[in-house]
Amino acid sequence: MRARFAALATLLLASCYYGAPDSVVNGALVATQYASGVSWDAYTTFSVDPKVAVLDNTGSVTTECTVDGTNLVTTITQQMQARGYTAVDWGNSVTGPATDIQIKMTSYLGSVDYYYSGYYCGWYPYYYCYPSWTYAGSYSFGTLVLDMGDLKNATSGGKLPLIWHSASYGVLASYYTGCANTSTINWGRVQQSIVQAFDQSPYIQSAP
Repeated sequence: MRARFAALATLLLASCYYGAPDSVVNGALVATQYASGVSWDAYTTFSVDPKVAVLDNTGSVTTECTVDGTNLVTTITQQMQARGYTAVDWGNSVTGPATDIQIKMTSYLGSVDYYYSGYYCGWYPYYYCYPSWTYAGSYSFGTLVLDMGDLKNATSGGKLPLIWHSASYGVLASYYTGCANTSTINWGRVQQSIVQAFDQSPYIQSAP
C-alpha cells in the first residue's frame, strides 16, 4: 500500500514541474487496503449502491453530483459472486438493504497545471537573468474509490466499519469532464480497474 502511494506521489511531483507522463494521462494506478482482523468467511451477502457520488474540482468552484454506475455494479457483482458471496439488489432505498456488506462508489475529479523551468534574461538597464517557470499545459485526473462497509457490525449511530478500500487513480482522466458532462465516461477502462482491485485482493473470500 505504502509503495503504491509513494509511486503516485512521485508521479504527481514530477508532473507539476516537468510535464505529465503518459502513465498519469493514459495509465492507471490501483491501490487497495483492508482492515486487519477481518474474517471474510463470516460474510455471505452484499449489495452495491448503483449511484456514483462525484466530487468535481476541475472548475473554479467544487461541485457535487451523482452518476448512474449500473455498469460498474455488474462488474463488482461478478467479482463478489466469484468469491462466494450472494448479491442482494440495492433497490430504491437510500440506505440500502440489510446485507452483510455494502459497497459504495465515489469519484474525485481534478486538474493539474505543469511547468518547465528555465531562465529569463534582459539587457536594460544592465544584463541580468533569473530563474523562471513556463506554463507547459495541464491534464485532468479522476480517481474512482470503492468503499466496503461491514453492515453486520454497524454501530448504534449507523456507522459502518470500513473493511476494504480501493482507489483507482487515472481511470477517469481524459474521458470524464466532470459534473457538467457525465456522458464521456470510458466504462471499459473503469471496469478493468475494478477487476484489478479484486485481483490484488485474494483474501476477499466467503466460506466455501
